[in-house]
Amino acid sequence: MKVLIGINPKGHIHLATDELEGLNRIGMQCRSIRYGRKDYSVKGPAARMLDAVLNSFNIISALYKMAPDILYLNSRLEPVASIRDFITLFLIKCFYYRKLKVVIKSHGSDLSVLQSRSILYKWVIIPYLTRHVDLWLFLSREERESVSRYNARMAEKISITCNIIEPSRHISNTSFKNKYNLNHDSMKILFIGRVVYEKGVFDFLKAIPLVDSKDKCDFILVGDGEDFDKVKQLADDIGVTPYVRFLGWVEQGEAENFYGSVDILVYPTFYGEGFPMVIFKGVASGLAIVTTKIRAAIDHLSMPENVIWVEPKNETQIAHAIDLLIRNDKLRQSMSTNNKRLATQFSRDKICYEMNEVFMSL
Repeated sequence: MKVLIGINPKGHIHLATDELEGLNRIGMQCRSIRYGRKDYSVKGPAARMLDAVLNSFNIISALYKMAPDILYLNSRLEPVASIRDFITLFLIKCFYYRKLKVVIKSHGSDLSVLQSRSILYKWVIIPYLTRHVDLWLFLSREERESVSRYNARMAEKISITCNIIEPSRHISNTSFKNKYNLNHDSMKILFIGRVVYEKGVFDFLKAIPLVDSKDKCDFILVGDGEDFDKVKQLADDIGVTPYVRFLGWVEQGEAENFYGSVDILVYPTFYGEGFPMVIFKGVASGLAIVTTKIRAAIDHLSMPENVIWVEPKNETQIAHAIDLLIRNDKLRQSMSTNNKRLATQFSRDKICYEMNEVFMSL
């Protein structure tokens, strides 16, 4: 079976290339092509639409050269990406005349698009995608259940998958720990990810004054984003700047090493992520984890075996969870053991064999 995989050059690159390599290793013939904006400095709907059209014709050219059985696009079911997916599939149907199955993997979702009263979405884009996408890959049961409430026909085409987690990327070393001063005995507590309100970063900071053992902790914030300056200002306002190290943006390959260098991961997100990679990288690294009940996390994690659940926007619960983990060495060790064991379910071979079975059923 031959598969052409559309990969966003600005996101999900490791995930998509891991799948491409894994599928090739089990005997499929896979190639990749850009799918998504190459230049994020391009602004305005007209410019983005033109980019989507040009990208679609690049994909059509690649389809004729490769003649694959499946076109597999990494995307997201939400208003903006749905327009791009519609344009791409419409042009492919107009200008590509060979038999082809279409698969879209939704990396998270904003299902308000299924409830939109806009004529464009309600009567054109969503019906077209429902009809012409042969398989949707979603990352959580909650998303499939939500889709079924608004679009039963689309829900019938959904299969649940997982992202590949490679623990080897999250192993730290002495030079890394020296570079970031992580060799000390303090309890190292990490928030890592895009610094935006929806990821719970403000709640992470607000919890610090409430942590009983904060003087024995090293709170580390890795990442950048539109709210970075606001987060630093909040830290000043509530008096936690002396407790927090704001490391800003760190190149992805290097940032992976933080997971293997800390004790606790705090990630109180309420963003619409299907399979929150920050959480599952923490799982693969055997971290004790404090997070919210969101999508794939609910499917795979249990309290207290793998995680301590907190409510979104609840700094008091976050602080109590951190204190509990600091006081209870046995609980942290148990979580670590359980999470490393759980991570084997997300190996490249296992996920790719499961994907192969689903693709073969089309």
